[in-house]
Amino acid sequence: MTAHPTFTSHEATSNRTSLGGTPRLPRVYIPRRRLWERLDEATRGSVTLLVAPSGAGKSLGVVGWLRFSSEPQTHDAVWVAGDESLTSARLEALISKGRRDAAAGSPRLVIIDDAHLLPSSSVRMLDRRLNAAPDTMRVLLLSRWDLPLTRLVPELLGDFTTLRGDLLRLDDTECATLIEEHARTADPRVIRLVSERAQGWCTAVVLAARSISGAPDPYAAAQRLADEAVPVADQIASEVFAALTQRQRHLLLCVASEGAVDVGMAAHLSHDAGARDVLTELEATGLVTRTPCATGDNGHEARFRIHPLLTEVIRRRLLAGGVDVQRAQSTVIRAVRLDLARRRPDDAFSLLVSMRAYDEAAEVLEVRGVQMLFGSRAAAVAEFARSHADVVHQRPQLWFVLALERWWADDVPGARHWMERIVDRAAAAPETQGVEQIDEVHVACARLMRAGLGLEPTEDAVDYAKRTVGRSQHAMLPTDADGAPLSMLHLTLGSTLNWLGDLSGAEASLTAALSLARSYDLHALEASALSHLALTELMVGREHACVGLALDALSLADAPPRARRPRFAPSRAALGLVLGTLVDLPWPSEPIVASGEATGAHISRVDLCAQFWLRMRDARLALMGGFAAKAQQILMSPGTIPELADDNLPVRLRTTLLVERGLLAALTSDRQSLKSFAEQLEAVEARGEAALIAGLRADLDGDRRGALRCFETAAADAVCTQPPARALALVCQAQLLDAIDEREKALDRIGAAVAETETRRNAVPFLGWTRQGTPIRLVLEMLAKGDGSTWARELATGSGLLPDITTRFRSSAPTSEVRRVAAGSVPVPTLSPREREVLGELARGATYADIGARLFVSENTVKTHVSSLYSKLGVSRRRDALAVGRSLHLV
Repeated sequence: MTAHPTFTSHEATSNRTSLGGTPRLPRVYIPRRRLWERLDEATRGSVTLLVAPSGAGKSLGVVGWLRFSSEPQTHDAVWVAGDESLTSARLEALISKGRRDAAAGSPRLVIIDDAHLLPSSSVRMLDRRLNAAPDTMRVLLLSRWDLPLTRLVPELLGDFTTLRGDLLRLDDTECATLIEEHARTADPRVIRLVSERAQGWCTAVVLAARSISGAPDPYAAAQRLADEAVPVADQIASEVFAALTQRQRHLLLCVASEGAVDVGMAAHLSHDAGARDVLTELEATGLVTRTPCATGDNGHEARFRIHPLLTEVIRRRLLAGGVDVQRAQSTVIRAVRLDLARRRPDDAFSLLVSMRAYDEAAEVLEVRGVQMLFGSRAAAVAEFARSHADVVHQRPQLWFVLALERWWADDVPGARHWMERIVDRAAAAPETQGVEQIDEVHVACARLMRAGLGLEPTEDAVDYAKRTVGRSQHAMLPTDADGAPLSMLHLTLGSTLNWLGDLSGAEASLTAALSLARSYDLHALEASALSHLALTELMVGREHACVGLALDALSLADAPPRARRPRFAPSRAALGLVLGTLVDLPWPSEPIVASGEATGAHISRVDLCAQFWLRMRDARLALMGGFAAKAQQILMSPGTIPELADDNLPVRLRTTLLVERGLLAALTSDRQSLKSFAEQLEAVEARGEAALIAGLRADLDGDRRGALRCFETAAADAVCTQPPARALALVCQAQLLDAIDEREKALDRIGAAVAETETRRNAVPFLGWTRQGTPIRLVLEMLAKGDGSTWARELATGSGLLPDITTRFRSSAPTSEVRRVAAGSVPVPTLSPREREVLGELARGATYADIGARLFVSENTVKTHVSSLYSKLGVSRRRDALAVGRSLHLV
């Protein structure tokens, strides 16, 4: 064991200067030799965890060890603060960077103060590395409680050591030294009483001694301290403050809520130009610790951190009130108002709440509340509303902030409460007076949200929002204004117009929302605007642009440290990304499975447009997987959202849904449904789309001439962009024209379809949707042989890899007759693997002898499997078995 140098408690000099990030030692410092000896031994391993409560002296104990130990692991140690900014990637880089001894490959020591504040991902990284590669790191963790690290095997191997707070407990000699210095008395009776009361707790010893130092009779003060039964922190609070100077008390009251402050911030909040001197005086007592940070003189600017126990003392003092507290409140309020003038509202709100200046905190919320929601203060705003309902209810300008906070938390009942209060308050007064009481932008946004819940006509809410936006465009925002409410109004209006089908208006509103969000650094709103714009581009028929915007939105998913992570935007963007890439070439070799954000688990229930496209995406993925019946089932069911029922859909989206259903009906040879969908499209005046579906029905019936006439009408009149109805009609025309030897016209139609889809890269029309026409591969090859574009050649290559979609689904998609047979069958049976193989061979049309040869079993064994299969499916012949199997997705 290395011997530690002997020094007195007055020594403040250091024999090492390479520890720029470590706290400074106080003027009076007691060497913690028992702790140092254990650290010498423990830190030779991979991970050392020092666990002790606040005020036990963990940090200063380790700082002393670093400065006075001669152990080699302390020579190039690095000190970092454990907080949310110490991500797993940053921590791993710190651990891996540099070697103390390159020959031996020994890592340098990384000391993490306040390790209990580490993100869970960083703790998991340490745990993985401790178990997989312990020799690659050397870490000392200072924590208030145990961390979830794997212990048993690493402890047995000597890679992990836990040190407890008993090593930090002061003995009688150490207590006596501290008490003499801070209480300014050597009276053994005082030392005994304080030692017994503090029980070796370092901070308690210092605070108790400081409270006694200002008493006329130290012994009497120590007796009062010993006689009280309340905890030490409660007991000594008033004594400690009484012992401090008025200037020290004022500064501490002003800055305590900040945790750590630099000299400039301390001077600003306390309005004391000599804040540096005051902090230095407090540092000498150990009540404040100096921690350098890499920006100031000599590369380090001092930041002062108030001891956690003293912070609690100050909090209690603020609750108690008094002249000192009132003076500090006034000073902080003045500083906050200056901050707001400089556009620094984020910390002002929390500071005012900590100072119990609730009315002033509410004023900050009124001015910058929406902007704060999209920063890192959403939880603080919600807590303020719960704790100070009396203040909130008296301030109508706050109600929109609270409604928006609940809306983005997907708490619809909570958001509805505040929205109704906003609308009712505005309606109860004349228009001008109502606007003075509640901002018109707030009212417009609340009405749009209520319309999304079906609480008022959507058209009325949209008209009011448009008028409000028009007025706001003529009234330029001042440079210090909060642009978040107007950005939110544009965003909500744009998403509502998406739902209604006014895509040009939606694009304009969402672009304005995006511009404002970027101007005011509203990270979450920017991501949301991009994701809504992606769906707008998809519906307009610009899938390529949709993909680009979705990728931009997803790149913003990892919010910067002081910004709120967008909750629904990543899922909405992932949805647009899947829908935009599904239609492009090359076709995926395997069916796409939605995962992560793309599952739609985090799409709000009130985001009706995204919910609609989520259903469309699920149906398209099911079709890609070969399950046409499942895709039909998805499109026929609106789920639990009544607004997605057919009768409630806006015309544009209903047209999209009916065309999509019609394409699936064509694949499953469902003539009756095709007729019904065409009639429904006629009812919503989508004549071109109705003609497309009628053409598919005529094609199914073998009526080529009738199908051609319908497709010609569809090519002239269809306007639906999702699916691309006009391009579908042109391609179907081309296939049928080629089949009746009108090749020149066929090439003209297919060329027009290629030109129309080239920019958007939508290959869906070229899947081969007719049964009576020439296979699409042959038509595209003819086009590509001429002066075809790159897109035409890509389509020809892609079509050569797969048969026409009607061919692929001819044997696997259940027809309407099949579904009727399956409707009266048994529930989904459990088939053995061999029975599944036999069913698959039956679907291929194989005989019993063919199946036996294929599966290397006898024909009698095949008959046994077939008999069992029929019994489980509740049928008696092959045709019915295949009908039930296809309907239940068993083949």
